[in-house]
Amino acid sequence: MGISEMTETSAPQGSKPAERPPYRLYVLLLLLLLNSLSYADRHLFSILIPAIKAEFGISDSLLGLIGGPGFIVSYVLCSMPFARLADRWSRRGVLALAATLWSAATAACGAAGNAVQLALARFVVGIGEAGGLPPSQSVLASLYGEDRRSAAMGVLASGTYFGLILGLLGGAAIAAQWGWRAAFLILALPGFPLALLIWFTGPRRRPHELRPGTGRDGPGFWTSVRMFWNIKSLRLVALGVGTFNIFGYAGAVWMPAYFMRSHGMSVVEAGAWLGVGSAIGGITGSIASGAMVDRLRRRGEHWQLRLPAIAFLLSFPQNIFMFTMPRGAGIALGGLHIPGVALMTVLGGFLAACWAGPSFSAAARLVAPSQRAQATAMLVVIINIIGSMIGPSLSGFVSDLLTARLGGESLRISLLIMSLLTVAGGLLFWRASVHYPRDLGARDTI
Repeated sequence: MGISEMTETSAPQGSKPAERPPYRLYVLLLLLLLNSLSYADRHLFSILIPAIKAEFGISDSLLGLIGGPGFIVSYVLCSMPFARLADRWSRRGVLALAATLWSAATAACGAAGNAVQLALARFVVGIGEAGGLPPSQSVLASLYGEDRRSAAMGVLASGTYFGLILGLLGGAAIAAQWGWRAAFLILALPGFPLALLIWFTGPRRRPHELRPGTGRDGPGFWTSVRMFWNIKSLRLVALGVGTFNIFGYAGAVWMPAYFMRSHGMSVVEAGAWLGVGSAIGGITGSIASGAMVDRLRRRGEHWQLRLPAIAFLLSFPQNIFMFTMPRGAGIALGGLHIPGVALMTVLGGFLAACWAGPSFSAAARLVAPSQRAQATAMLVVIINIIGSMIGPSLSGFVSDLLTARLGGESLRISLLIMSLLTVAGGLLFWRASVHYPRDLGARDTI
């Protein structure tokens, strides 16, 4: 078999996985570390925007393009090819390659001499990170049965928020001490040993995941795309998360600048409050939503997607409080003043995190095991085309447009306007929850 994944015996889909619980936990934690590092590299750019802007002298609009489309274009273009390679060759091989590539490119960001070089390095970071999530979700789907899969994927999704702490808080601390270039270089280092670990110790594919007709002679690329798009609940989930994330990705890039401009925080304070607040809420939301869905769907399969729908709808009133809160508002706890916006990030992080575990688990249930990485990639591509490519650049553009009238408060209003999209995302998810039980029934009859 050469370097492709060797197979081992296992039970059919739906029965208990063959691996022992300690090994499943080890793989889950290893993938959590990889996912956390991937998101740390993404969030690092946002906390370093003021320093990069000061050195290179570029506008908010251009920074938005580098932080949004400059990263997302390559991420979107490479997600499906990497996922297809993972489904047909080696999931652990793709993960190891991806981690090595995004780590090297992150280090290159720290060595950039101008905005063009920085944009090119971010483009390559996007290529590497495109190979991270789809194989990871596929691996977990094969290791965990349907009764615990949403919870496991919720744990993996919490890596987004561990990465937020590492990228925002860690990156801000490093930048304050040694400069923004050192932050990129230092956070690039852990990816290389983690790539070696996943290559040498990651799980190998099982026989039932290579059913006849799903290997090299299986459906072509566009056939697979049409197959996934024709699953109505899967399509609505992708559109719902994508719409929500027009605001979500805008906030990921611009929220640190909002904390600094509208609430007078330093780069370290913004990184600390935003990182810790969002992470507490996000980690709790990711893990809790997966566990809750695993229990609630015993009452009805629609709860797999109904719970994320409710969370998205509740995000809008939370964002109204977030972006209308005056500077200095907060509470005193002992001798510590906790800003009100920091408290709002806890609730916002919780609600925004409730979609990932349930949604990726739903996708894994709707497709064959040999197509799980591609199904995840399809979701990720649609989400990012809608959300990441539009959100950061649009919010930067609106902020620039309002600057003459509102000055430093232009970013606050830009983000407030865009938060309306969380309602649209929630309604699309609600509709997806109606179709999900029917789509599962259609799968079971095939």
